[in-house]
Amino acid sequence: MPDPHSLSDTERVVVTGCGAVTPFGTGVAVFWDALLAGRSAVQPTRDSQLRAWLPVAAEAAAFDPAQHLPKKRVADSDRFAQLALVAALEALAQAGWQTTAAGDPAGLQDPRPALATLADRAGIFLGSAFGGVQTLEAGAARLATGANRLSPRLVPKSIPNAAAGLLAIHCGIRGPVLTYATACASSANALGEAWHWLRRGEGDVALAGGAECLFSPAIAAGLRAAGAVATTGPENPAAWSRPFDRHRAGMVMGEGAAVLVLETLAHARRRGAPVLAELIGYGASNDAYHETSPHPQGEGAALAMRRALQSAGLTPHDIDYVNAHATATPAGDTAEALALRAVFGDDLQHLPVSSIKGAVGHLLGAAGAIESIACILALQTGWLPPTLHCDEPDPLAPPDVVPHRARQQRIHRALSNSFGFGGQNGVLIWQAT
Repeated sequence: MPDPHSLSDTERVVVTGCGAVTPFGTGVAVFWDALLAGRSAVQPTRDSQLRAWLPVAAEAAAFDPAQHLPKKRVADSDRFAQLALVAALEALAQAGWQTTAAGDPAGLQDPRPALATLADRAGIFLGSAFGGVQTLEAGAARLATGANRLSPRLVPKSIPNAAAGLLAIHCGIRGPVLTYATACASSANALGEAWHWLRRGEGDVALAGGAECLFSPAIAAGLRAAGAVATTGPENPAAWSRPFDRHRAGMVMGEGAAVLVLETLAHARRRGAPVLAELIGYGASNDAYHETSPHPQGEGAALAMRRALQSAGLTPHDIDYVNAHATATPAGDTAEALALRAVFGDDLQHLPVSSIKGAVGHLLGAAGAIESIACILALQTGWLPPTLHCDEPDPLAPPDVVPHRARQQRIHRALSNSFGFGGQNGVLIWQAT
């Protein structure tokens, strides 16, 4: 790995575009405005069947793919892939890689003309814990009711790499198109691996991020059986996701997608692209402890944070803000808090650490990407997103969880944590430019 202090512009990786579909709606601005306003997207689950296992959820209820994509594209893709494509279109537009397709009644943006010269030097790196679960479960339901034939598109719509493949077809990208399924660390790992690929000089541009929609009876029932989701909470459903709170009772499932355009700094400068932030560090590890529970002392999480710091050539003192994974599970938040104490020591007393999951719930495989966008916006705007509903902080919680309200505070570097089932850990470090 090159010395972080002597990198050339071809080895430095920057963000030139961000796109998101979240429980607050479509678009990065909608997401950020709601975060800073202290709003929660958690509501009673709309589907009565799902409500038996998930009383509340953070659904992207306003997202209608037909408003963004042609009818055939919607019919031929699962919801998680639709979320990914719409998020990618926004990111490409901000990065200047998108042109409007003439005569397109759906208003679909076509980036192929702009990306045509980069087809072999562009890649896609997406994360998703499961893929097209809704399509798969709908097919199983048809068989259970006596159908003897399913759509030939069931498998290509439901496989985990369906979203990445859809982006490749739509954008005409012929470089590596890879999908990472590392549970809730999926999109953090996708971004980190894209960073490695660009730094090795194998490409110039990467679409990286994640998408997830797991609102299916099988997944909901399974998570409830594993004790991972909140089944009780305050009288106000919006307050059920309570990261770092003493009375937290489990995660609240969310859905959405977040995609970032990453480029080498040299390439971004050559085409005059906007540079939003720089990705300077990435660390990955595994707890090697349990299928669902984190290591109780957070050893794997701490290892990933130390590796990210090492890759960036930084010390813990150089970090100004941490966007915590903090899903509001009793075991997970405790393990992360202990890992933060192990890595940051006395610096933790003055380090703001917040979790946006009190606002948007847990986007699972897309969590690392949407939380990276929150870090980038914090670097750009000088506002830190708050931890909502942490009314009585756990004694082990970080001393400063930016409670209740956004805080105006200029930062230069932000560290983002993502941890998942199977002991997967991914940590990213973002820097202002």
